[in-house]
Amino acid sequence: MASSSDRSTARRGLRLVREDAEDLADNPSRLRAVIRRAQSQLREDRSRIGSLRADVPRLVRLAGAIAKGEYRRLPWKSLFFVAAGLLYFVTPADLIPDFILGTGFLDDAVVVAYVMKAIRDDLARFEDWELTNAPADPETLNPPY
Repeated sequence: MASSSDRSTARRGLRLVREDAEDLADNPSRLRAVIRRAQSQLREDRSRIGSLRADVPRLVRLAGAIAKGEYRRLPWKSLFFVAAGLLYFVTPADLIPDFILGTGFLDDAVVVAYVMKAIRDDLARFEDWELTNAPADPETLNPPY
């Protein structure tokens, strides 16, 4: 269970990216650009991102399916959370700047965990859909991160 401090940190972090995340949720081409940045950051910072290695790719797959128009069952609020979580992850100057060795990704992990909890039911529905409907994408099936 997340502490009240973690929830507070996550809410502050999401407020930092709120306007841009709302724009991303309505703009598939910008969302695709953030997806590419997230994939790149996952590859580059693989050894420093800990639990984000499992969660961010799930958000990337969901956002990618939305941006391509393949999956349309995500409520707008959950799409906002996905966009905000990815945007926060790729933004280097957030609550704890990512370049700070050892602690730079702690706030990212808290925000992404908050997003994962907020969308858990919608994410489970997407992953069920993905098992039977998603086109096979070699990089998604065997990501390099």
